Amino acid sequence: LREADDFGALEEGTWLAVRDALWKSVKKHGPKGKPGAKLTIDSPYGPLWAFVGGKGKRGKGLILGLHGGGEGAGSASEPKGTWQHKSCMGLYPQGLVLTGDNWNTVHGEKHILTLIEIAKAQYDIDPDRVYSMGFSMGGTGSWHMAGRFPDLLAGAAPCAGVVMARPKSAVPTKEEVVSIQYGIVPNVRNLAMYYFIGLEDRNCPPGTYLFVEDLLDELREADPGGYAKVRFKSYPGLAHAMPPGEPANCIKWLTEQKRDAYPAKIVWEYALHPFPLPEDHDKTSRFVQRWFYWLRCDRPADRMEVVAERKGNEFDVSFLGAEPEGAYLLLNPEMIDVEAEVVVRLDGQEIYRGRPQPTFRDVVESLDARLDKTLVFDRKVPLWKE
Repeated sequence: LREADDFGALEEGTWLAVRDALWKSVKKHGPKGKPGAKLTIDSPYGPLWAFVGGKGKRGKGLILGLHGGGEGAGSASEPKGTWQHKSCMGLYPQGLVLTGDNWNTVHGEKHILTLIEIAKAQYDIDPDRVYSMGFSMGGTGSWHMAGRFPDLLAGAAPCAGVVMARPKSAVPTKEEVVSIQYGIVPNVRNLAMYYFIGLEDRNCPPGTYLFVEDLLDELREADPGGYAKVRFKSYPGLAHAMPPGEPANCIKWLTEQKRDAYPAKIVWEYALHPFPLPEDHDKTSRFVQRWFYWLRCDRPADRMEVVAERKGNEFDVSFLGAEPEGAYLLLNPEMIDVEAEVVVRLDGQEIYRGRPQPTFRDVVESLDARLDKTLVFDRKVPLWKE
Protein backbone atom coordinates (compact mmCIF):
# COMPACT_ATOMS: atom_id res chain seq x y z
CA LEU A 1 0.00 0.00 0.00
CA ARG A 2 2.93 2.35 0.55
CA GLU A 3 3.81 1.79 -3.11
CA ALA A 4 0.20 2.57 -4.05
CA ASP A 5 0.64 6.07 -2.66
CA ASP A 6 3.37 6.68 -5.22
CA PHE A 7 0.77 6.53 -8.01
CA GLY A 8 -1.22 9.37 -6.40
CA ALA A 9 -4.44 10.54 -8.01
CA LEU A 10 -6.18 8.64 -10.80
CA GLU A 11 -7.36 10.22 -14.01
CA GLU A 12 -11.13 10.42 -13.90
CA GLY A 13 -12.76 7.47 -15.65
CA THR A 14 -9.85 5.05 -15.37
CA TRP A 15 -10.87 3.20 -12.19
CA LEU A 16 -12.36 0.18 -13.96
CA ALA A 17 -9.26 -0.30 -16.10
CA VAL A 18 -7.12 -0.11 -12.96
CA ARG A 19 -9.38 -2.56 -11.17
CA ASP A 20 -9.21 -5.04 -14.05
CA ALA A 21 -5.42 -4.82 -14.20
CA LEU A 22 -5.19 -5.45 -10.46
CA TRP A 23 -7.63 -8.34 -10.76
CA LYS A 24 -5.24 -10.16 -13.07
CA SER A 25 -2.70 -10.03 -10.26
CA VAL A 26 -5.30 -11.27 -7.76
CA LYS A 27 -5.99 -14.29 -9.93
CA LYS A 28 -2.28 -15.02 -10.17
CA HIS A 29 -1.22 -14.35 -6.58
CA GLY A 30 -4.46 -14.36 -4.59
CA PRO A 31 -5.82 -17.01 -2.22
CA LYS A 32 -5.66 -20.52 -3.60
CA GLY A 33 -6.91 -23.90 -2.62
CA LYS A 34 -5.98 -27.23 -4.11
CA PRO A 35 -8.76 -27.78 -6.65
CA GLY A 36 -10.48 -31.00 -7.56
CA ALA A 37 -13.41 -32.93 -6.19
CA LYS A 38 -12.31 -31.46 -2.86
CA LEU A 39 -10.93 -27.97 -2.40
CA THR A 40 -8.29 -28.04 0.34
CA ILE A 41 -7.11 -25.01 2.31
CA ASP A 42 -4.14 -24.79 4.63
CA SER A 43 -5.02 -23.37 8.06
CA PRO A 44 -3.51 -23.05 11.57
CA TYR A 45 -5.63 -26.10 12.44
CA GLY A 46 -4.36 -28.18 9.55
CA PRO A 47 -6.01 -28.81 6.18
CA LEU A 48 -9.62 -27.66 5.76
CA TRP A 49 -11.63 -28.89 2.83
CA ALA A 50 -14.86 -28.48 0.93
CA PHE A 51 -16.57 -30.50 -1.77
CA VAL A 52 -16.77 -28.69 -5.12
CA GLY A 53 -20.03 -29.06 -7.01
CA GLY A 54 -21.43 -27.67 -10.23
CA LYS A 55 -19.48 -26.71 -13.31
CA GLY A 56 -18.17 -23.44 -11.94
CA LYS A 57 -18.17 -21.64 -15.27
CA ARG A 58 -17.23 -17.98 -15.41
CA GLY A 59 -20.10 -15.76 -14.28
CA LYS A 60 -21.98 -18.43 -12.36
CA GLY A 61 -23.31 -17.86 -8.90
CA LEU A 62 -22.00 -19.60 -5.80
CA ILE A 63 -23.92 -21.70 -3.30
CA LEU A 64 -22.20 -22.18 0.05
CA GLY A 65 -23.91 -25.26 1.43
CA LEU A 66 -23.33 -25.56 5.17
CA HIS A 67 -23.92 -28.96 6.75
CA GLY A 68 -25.95 -29.64 9.85
CA GLY A 69 -25.01 -31.84 12.75
CA GLY A 70 -24.06 -31.37 16.38
CA GLU A 71 -21.66 -32.80 18.90
CA GLY A 72 -19.54 -35.28 16.95
CA ALA A 73 -21.84 -35.34 13.91
CA GLY A 74 -21.98 -33.56 10.57
CA SER A 75 -20.91 -34.28 7.01
CA ALA A 76 -20.36 -32.10 3.95
CA SER A 77 -22.06 -34.82 1.91
CA GLU A 78 -25.45 -33.71 3.30
CA PRO A 79 -25.61 -30.19 1.79
CA LYS A 80 -23.86 -31.40 -1.38
CA GLY A 81 -26.93 -33.47 -2.11
CA THR A 82 -29.43 -30.78 -1.07
CA TRP A 83 -28.35 -27.26 -2.02
CA GLN A 84 -27.78 -27.25 -5.78
CA HIS A 85 -28.85 -25.15 -8.74
CA LYS A 86 -27.86 -25.26 -12.39
CA SER A 87 -26.91 -21.55 -12.37
CA CYS A 88 -24.41 -21.94 -9.54
CA MET A 89 -21.30 -23.78 -8.58
CA GLY A 90 -21.32 -25.15 -5.07
CA LEU A 91 -18.83 -25.27 -2.22
CA TYR A 92 -19.71 -27.57 0.68
CA PRO A 93 -17.22 -27.22 3.54
CA GLN A 94 -16.58 -29.86 6.17
CA GLY A 95 -16.74 -28.42 9.67
CA LEU A 96 -13.52 -28.46 11.65
CA VAL A 97 -15.01 -29.07 15.08
CA LEU A 98 -18.35 -30.85 15.13
CA THR A 99 -20.32 -28.86 17.68
CA GLY A 100 -23.79 -27.35 17.56
CA ASP A 101 -22.54 -23.99 16.32
CA ASN A 102 -19.45 -24.79 14.23
CA TRP A 103 -20.12 -22.20 11.52
CA ASN A 104 -20.52 -19.38 14.05
CA THR A 105 -17.11 -20.00 15.62
CA VAL A 106 -13.96 -18.02 14.86
CA HIS A 107 -12.62 -20.86 12.70
CA GLY A 108 -15.94 -21.69 11.03
CA GLU A 109 -16.52 -18.07 10.03
CA LYS A 110 -13.02 -17.68 8.59
CA HIS A 111 -13.36 -20.99 6.72
CA ILE A 112 -16.45 -19.67 4.93
CA LEU A 113 -14.94 -16.24 4.23
CA THR A 114 -11.85 -17.88 2.72
CA LEU A 115 -13.98 -20.05 0.45
CA ILE A 116 -15.85 -16.98 -0.82
CA GLU A 117 -12.56 -15.28 -1.69
CA ILE A 118 -11.19 -18.38 -3.41
CA ALA A 119 -14.41 -18.77 -5.43
CA LYS A 120 -14.14 -15.18 -6.64
CA ALA A 121 -10.40 -15.27 -7.36
CA GLN A 122 -10.02 -18.80 -8.77
CA TYR A 123 -13.43 -19.72 -10.15
CA ASP A 124 -14.59 -16.29 -11.42
CA ILE A 125 -18.00 -16.63 -9.84
CA ASP A 126 -20.38 -13.67 -10.02
CA PRO A 127 -19.82 -11.76 -6.74
CA ASP A 128 -23.38 -10.45 -6.94
CA ARG A 129 -24.77 -14.01 -6.76
CA VAL A 130 -23.34 -15.60 -3.62
CA TYR A 131 -25.77 -17.56 -1.42
CA SER A 132 -25.34 -19.14 2.00
CA MET A 133 -27.69 -22.09 2.52
CA GLY A 134 -28.08 -24.67 5.23
CA PHE A 135 -30.38 -26.76 7.41
CA SER A 136 -30.11 -27.24 11.19
CA MET A 137 -26.57 -26.21 12.23
CA GLY A 138 -26.13 -25.12 8.62
CA GLY A 139 -29.17 -22.87 9.05
CA THR A 140 -27.70 -21.42 12.23
CA GLY A 141 -24.48 -20.68 10.37
CA SER A 142 -26.32 -19.15 7.43
CA TRP A 143 -28.16 -16.72 9.74
CA HIS A 144 -24.79 -15.81 11.25
CA MET A 145 -23.28 -15.13 7.83
CA ALA A 146 -26.37 -13.19 6.72
CA GLY A 147 -26.19 -10.89 9.72
CA ARG A 148 -22.43 -10.47 9.87
CA PHE A 149 -21.64 -10.23 6.14
CA PRO A 150 -24.77 -9.29 4.16
CA ASP A 151 -22.61 -7.17 1.87
CA LEU A 152 -20.91 -10.33 0.58
CA LEU A 153 -24.16 -12.17 -0.15
CA ALA A 154 -27.09 -11.99 -2.52
CA GLY A 155 -29.19 -14.23 -0.30
CA ALA A 156 -29.34 -16.66 2.58
CA ALA A 157 -31.40 -19.73 3.44
CA PRO A 158 -30.94 -20.27 7.20
CA CYS A 159 -33.44 -23.12 7.45
CA ALA A 160 -34.45 -24.82 10.72
CA GLY A 161 -31.65 -23.39 12.83
CA VAL A 162 -31.37 -21.00 15.76
CA VAL A 163 -30.04 -17.52 16.40
CA MET A 164 -27.58 -17.06 19.27
CA ALA A 165 -29.59 -15.84 22.27
CA ARG A 166 -29.76 -15.43 26.03
CA PRO A 167 -30.29 -17.30 28.26
CA LYS A 168 -29.90 -20.01 25.60
CA SER A 169 -30.66 -20.50 21.93
CA ALA A 170 -32.56 -23.80 22.08
CA VAL A 171 -35.93 -22.65 23.42
CA PRO A 172 -39.35 -23.64 22.07
CA THR A 173 -41.14 -20.30 22.60
CA LYS A 174 -40.23 -16.70 21.87
CA GLU A 175 -41.29 -15.72 25.40
CA GLU A 176 -38.27 -17.61 26.74
CA VAL A 177 -35.85 -15.43 24.78
CA VAL A 178 -34.43 -12.56 26.83
CA SER A 179 -32.25 -11.14 24.06
CA ILE A 180 -30.54 -12.24 20.87
CA GLN A 181 -26.99 -11.66 19.72
CA TYR A 182 -26.69 -8.03 18.71
CA GLY A 183 -24.92 -7.12 15.49
CA ILE A 184 -26.92 -9.60 13.41
CA VAL A 185 -30.59 -8.93 12.63
CA PRO A 186 -30.61 -5.18 11.79
CA ASN A 187 -27.87 -5.72 9.20
CA VAL A 188 -30.02 -7.82 6.81
CA ARG A 189 -32.02 -4.77 5.71
CA ASN A 190 -31.16 -5.25 2.03
CA LEU A 191 -30.62 -9.00 1.89
CA ALA A 192 -32.86 -11.64 0.35
CA MET A 193 -33.64 -14.42 2.84
CA TYR A 194 -35.90 -17.46 2.61
CA TYR A 195 -36.22 -19.82 5.54
CA PHE A 196 -38.60 -21.83 7.69
CA ILE A 197 -38.92 -23.85 10.85
CA GLY A 198 -41.26 -26.47 12.28
CA LEU A 199 -43.13 -25.54 15.45
CA GLU A 200 -42.58 -29.08 16.73
CA ASP A 201 -38.85 -29.01 16.06
CA ARG A 202 -37.00 -30.46 19.05
CA ASN A 203 -33.51 -30.39 17.52
CA CYS A 204 -33.55 -26.66 16.79
CA PRO A 205 -36.55 -25.34 18.74
CA PRO A 206 -38.35 -22.41 17.06
CA GLY A 207 -38.22 -19.85 19.88
CA THR A 208 -35.38 -17.69 18.57
CA TYR A 209 -36.72 -17.67 15.00
CA LEU A 210 -40.16 -16.58 16.23
CA PHE A 211 -38.55 -13.88 18.38
CA VAL A 212 -36.53 -12.64 15.39
CA GLU A 213 -39.64 -12.53 13.19
CA ASP A 214 -41.31 -10.17 15.69
CA LEU A 215 -38.14 -8.05 15.68
CA LEU A 216 -38.13 -7.94 11.88
CA ASP A 217 -41.76 -6.79 11.90
CA GLU A 218 -40.78 -3.95 14.24
CA LEU A 219 -37.85 -3.01 11.99
CA ARG A 220 -40.09 -3.01 8.90
CA GLU A 221 -42.61 -0.73 10.60
CA ALA A 222 -39.89 1.72 11.68
CA ASP A 223 -38.04 1.57 8.35
CA PRO A 224 -40.42 1.43 5.36
CA GLY A 225 -38.80 -0.35 2.45
CA GLY A 226 -36.34 -2.20 4.64
CA TYR A 227 -36.25 -5.95 5.26
CA ALA A 228 -38.67 -6.39 2.36
CA LYS A 229 -36.96 -9.47 0.90
CA VAL A 230 -36.94 -11.56 4.08
CA ARG A 231 -39.35 -14.50 3.75
CA PHE A 232 -39.97 -16.66 6.81
CA LYS A 233 -42.63 -19.26 7.55
CA SER A 234 -43.29 -21.46 10.56
CA TYR A 235 -45.08 -24.79 10.13
CA PRO A 236 -47.44 -26.17 12.81
CA GLY A 237 -46.93 -29.87 13.42
CA LEU A 238 -43.60 -30.01 11.60
CA ALA A 239 -40.59 -31.45 13.43
CA HIS A 240 -36.93 -31.17 12.33
CA ALA A 241 -37.62 -31.72 8.64
CA MET A 242 -38.18 -30.00 5.32
CA PRO A 243 -41.77 -28.88 4.71
CA PRO A 244 -43.54 -29.91 1.48
CA GLY A 245 -42.00 -28.36 -1.62
CA GLU A 246 -38.74 -27.51 0.09
CA PRO A 247 -35.95 -26.84 -0.44
CA ALA A 248 -36.84 -26.63 -4.15
CA ASN A 249 -39.01 -23.51 -3.76
CA CYS A 250 -36.38 -21.87 -1.59
CA ILE A 251 -33.53 -22.57 -4.00
CA LYS A 252 -35.50 -21.41 -7.04
CA TRP A 253 -36.52 -18.08 -5.52
CA LEU A 254 -33.25 -17.32 -3.78
CA THR A 255 -31.00 -17.98 -6.79
CA GLU A 256 -33.08 -15.48 -8.77
CA GLN A 257 -32.01 -12.71 -6.38
CA LYS A 258 -28.97 -10.52 -6.97
CA ARG A 259 -27.03 -8.46 -4.48
CA ASP A 260 -27.70 -4.75 -4.27
CA ALA A 261 -24.07 -3.71 -3.82
CA TYR A 262 -24.83 0.01 -3.37
CA PRO A 263 -28.15 0.12 -1.50
CA ALA A 264 -29.82 3.48 -0.93
CA LYS A 265 -29.84 2.84 2.82
CA ILE A 266 -27.70 0.62 5.00
CA VAL A 267 -27.81 -0.26 8.68
CA TRP A 268 -24.64 -1.58 10.32
CA GLU A 269 -24.85 -2.77 13.90
CA TYR A 270 -21.56 -4.18 15.13
CA ALA A 271 -20.58 -6.91 17.58
CA LEU A 272 -16.87 -7.03 18.25
CA HIS A 273 -17.05 -10.41 19.99
CA PRO A 274 -20.16 -12.29 18.83
CA PHE A 275 -21.02 -15.59 20.45
CA PRO A 276 -19.52 -18.18 20.58
CA LEU A 277 -16.32 -16.73 21.99
CA PRO A 278 -13.00 -18.36 21.07
CA GLU A 279 -12.03 -21.44 23.06
CA ASP A 280 -8.69 -21.70 24.86
CA HIS A 281 -7.45 -24.12 22.21
CA ASP A 282 -8.38 -21.90 19.27
CA LYS A 283 -5.53 -20.87 17.01
CA THR A 284 -7.19 -17.82 15.48
CA SER A 285 -9.26 -14.84 16.60
CA ARG A 286 -12.55 -13.34 15.49
CA PHE A 287 -12.44 -11.63 12.10
CA VAL A 288 -12.65 -7.84 12.52
CA GLN A 289 -15.02 -6.51 9.90
CA ARG A 290 -13.95 -3.06 8.74
CA TRP A 291 -15.86 -2.81 5.43
CA PHE A 292 -19.63 -2.90 4.99
CA TYR A 293 -21.20 -2.11 1.61
CA TRP A 294 -20.03 1.49 0.93
CA LEU A 295 -18.81 2.19 4.45
CA ARG A 296 -15.40 1.60 5.99
CA CYS A 297 -14.39 1.77 9.63
CA ASP A 298 -10.78 1.21 10.61
CA ARG A 299 -11.60 0.81 14.30
CA PRO A 300 -15.19 -0.38 14.69
CA ALA A 301 -16.66 -0.08 18.17
CA ASP A 302 -18.63 -2.78 19.94
CA ARG A 303 -22.37 -1.98 19.88
CA MET A 304 -21.97 0.80 17.34
CA GLU A 305 -24.80 1.33 14.89
CA VAL A 306 -24.33 3.29 11.69
CA VAL A 307 -27.29 4.31 9.55
CA ALA A 308 -26.36 5.72 6.16
CA GLU A 309 -28.54 6.90 3.28
CA ARG A 310 -27.70 8.14 -0.18
CA LYS A 311 -29.73 10.04 -2.76
CA GLY A 312 -27.82 11.13 -5.80
CA ASN A 313 -24.75 12.99 -4.57
CA GLU A 314 -26.12 13.61 -1.09
CA PHE A 315 -25.32 11.34 1.86
CA ASP A 316 -26.69 11.33 5.39
CA VAL A 317 -24.89 9.30 8.05
CA SER A 318 -25.78 8.85 11.72
CA PHE A 319 -23.76 7.22 14.49
CA LEU A 320 -25.91 5.59 17.15
CA GLY A 321 -24.65 3.85 20.25
CA ALA A 322 -20.87 3.55 20.50
CA GLU A 323 -19.02 5.85 18.10
CA PRO A 324 -16.46 4.33 15.72
CA GLU A 325 -13.06 5.75 14.88
CA GLY A 326 -11.61 6.10 11.42
CA ALA A 327 -14.89 5.88 9.50
CA TYR A 328 -15.17 6.69 5.80
CA LEU A 329 -17.80 6.99 3.11
CA LEU A 330 -16.71 5.01 0.03
CA LEU A 331 -17.60 6.23 -3.46
CA ASN A 332 -17.20 5.34 -7.12
CA PRO A 333 -18.57 6.70 -10.43
CA GLU A 334 -21.43 4.18 -10.42
CA MET A 335 -22.80 5.81 -7.26
CA ILE A 336 -22.34 9.53 -7.93
CA ASP A 337 -22.12 12.17 -10.65
CA VAL A 338 -18.39 12.84 -10.57
CA GLU A 339 -18.88 16.24 -12.23
CA ALA A 340 -21.04 17.51 -9.35
CA GLU A 341 -20.34 18.24 -5.70
CA VAL A 342 -20.81 15.55 -3.09
CA VAL A 343 -22.57 16.64 0.09
CA VAL A 344 -22.13 14.62 3.29
CA ARG A 345 -24.01 15.21 6.53
CA LEU A 346 -23.08 13.49 9.79
CA ASP A 347 -25.78 13.45 12.46
CA GLY A 348 -27.55 16.23 10.55
CA GLN A 349 -24.49 18.51 10.31
CA GLU A 350 -22.83 19.12 6.95
CA ILE A 351 -19.22 17.96 7.19
CA TYR A 352 -18.22 17.86 3.53
CA ARG A 353 -19.09 19.58 0.29
CA GLY A 354 -16.83 19.13 -2.70
CA ARG A 355 -15.57 16.76 -5.36
CA PRO A 356 -13.49 13.94 -3.82
CA GLN A 357 -10.66 12.90 -6.10
CA PRO A 358 -10.05 9.30 -7.18
CA THR A 359 -6.80 7.69 -6.09
CA PHE A 360 -4.95 4.52 -6.96
CA ARG A 361 -4.66 3.67 -3.26
CA ASP A 362 -8.43 3.70 -2.76
CA VAL A 363 -8.90 1.22 -5.60
CA VAL A 364 -6.16 -1.06 -4.23
CA GLU A 365 -7.42 -0.94 -0.65
CA SER A 366 -11.04 -1.64 -1.51
CA LEU A 367 -10.21 -4.50 -3.86
CA ASP A 368 -7.84 -6.04 -1.32
CA ALA A 369 -10.37 -5.77 1.51
CA ARG A 370 -13.00 -8.11 0.03
CA LEU A 371 -11.55 -9.43 -3.26
CA ASP A 372 -14.81 -8.30 -4.82
CA LYS A 373 -14.82 -6.71 -8.27
CA THR A 374 -18.13 -4.98 -7.60
CA LEU A 375 -17.28 -3.50 -4.21
CA VAL A 376 -14.37 -1.44 -5.53
CA PHE A 377 -14.21 2.28 -4.75
CA ASP A 378 -11.87 4.93 -6.10
CA ARG A 379 -12.49 7.76 -3.61
CA LYS A 380 -13.61 8.32 -0.04
CA VAL A 381 -14.79 11.00 2.38
CA PRO A 382 -13.83 10.95 6.10
CA LEU A 383 -16.79 10.69 8.46
CA TRP A 384 -15.83 12.90 11.34
CA LYS A 385 -16.44 16.46 12.35
CA GLU A 386 -13.57 18.95 12.32
